Amino acid sequence: MPLYDYVGTTDQGKSKKGRLNAADRREALLQIAKQGLTIRSVHEHSDSIWYKELSVGRAVKLQEKVVFLRQFATIVRAGVTVSEALEILGDQEEKNKSFKSTIQQMAADLREGRSLSQAFENQAKVFSPMIIHMVRAGEGSGRLEESLDHLATYYERLHRSRQKLATTMVYPVFVLLMSVGVVIFLLTTIIPMFRSMFAGLRVQLPLITRIILSMSDWVKAFWPVLIISIFALILLVSIAFRNRSSKLRLDYAIINLPLIGTLVHKSELSRLLWMLALLLSSSVPVIEALRSVENITSNLAIRQAIHNVSQSLDFGRPLSEAFQREKLFPPIIFHMTAIGEKTGMLDQMLNHVAHYYENDVEQMTERMKALIEPVVILFLAVIVGVIVLAIVIPMFQIYQNF
Repeated sequence: MPLYDYVGTTDQGKSKKGRLNAADRREALLQIAKQGLTIRSVHEHSDSIWYKELSVGRAVKLQEKVVFLRQFATIVRAGVTVSEALEILGDQEEKNKSFKSTIQQMAADLREGRSLSQAFENQAKVFSPMIIHMVRAGEGSGRLEESLDHLATYYERLHRSRQKLATTMVYPVFVLLMSVGVVIFLLTTIIPMFRSMFAGLRVQLPLITRIILSMSDWVKAFWPVLIISIFALILLVSIAFRNRSSKLRLDYAIINLPLIGTLVHKSELSRLLWMLALLLSSSVPVIEALRSVENITSNLAIRQAIHNVSQSLDFGRPLSEAFQREKLFPPIIFHMTAIGEKTGMLDQMLNHVAHYYENDVEQMTERMKALIEPVVILFLAVIVGVIVLAIVIPMFQIYQNF
């Protein structure tokens, strides 16, 4: 279906530009008229560089998906048809032109007779398989708005947890970078000023002073090598993360870290279990639900564990036993899953475990935030203090000799 660019004027005299999908120019004119616009120009979209939107291809942010899903559920609950709801959301999306085009294409798919889940599936680059399964389950059960609400709630919790973790890590990262900057400044600017003074005294300098002076000489002489080494290290890490086997080993190493690893592990488990419970409550088959949640984590070690669980179910094992066979899933998951299978409340049991881990992650994040600040400050004080001592100690020796 071709795209049409249009320019119109609202009742208030405000100019409005847009793009829509239509079978022909006549249908495009009808769609524009429905928006209450006075049409100034309509032409078929050209793919030349003069008509390309600068923002096309921009990734859809997590927060944008949350707003879209929440508004979609609210509009559908108000009695508006799904097709009209998508048209409304497409018209009001102005910040991300790429996302606007995606929503408009979904509305066009519905006008052509496709189902909503098919429209979501056609935009698989934007919407994950998990969203597609939830929408399909909502269509089948007649509770589409509930499915959309659940998805919005999930992504809101995901966004909130990421924001908390990012906020916790901003301060130590900032102080660490500042520490590196201060050390480089001292070694390249301040320390050389004292070298000539120390050299004229002809006294035996303390070991700490000799070490700092050697470091200063090395940094000044080999700073290009240092910069190249840092960029090379970053490049090697990025290449390693692109290689599946290397990334798998790195992800296992991250999980096994003393504090950060526990936080990452529990955070990922909370997300996986919460979404698995959500899919099961929407009557999605267990194996299909596991294959959906397998791709929502970026940690390859946990993704591999989920894949092994789904394979165990293919061999006829119960879910609790499949969880028990994987070391990355703690015993509480096995026990709660077994209880859920016996009582027929599997989704509720998984939801309880997800809430448990979510609360644990929040408490750990707060404790880390309280612990990291004094540790980082102490780290900075020690580094600067050592450099200052390397200068002060010889000066005290000079005063004692006079």
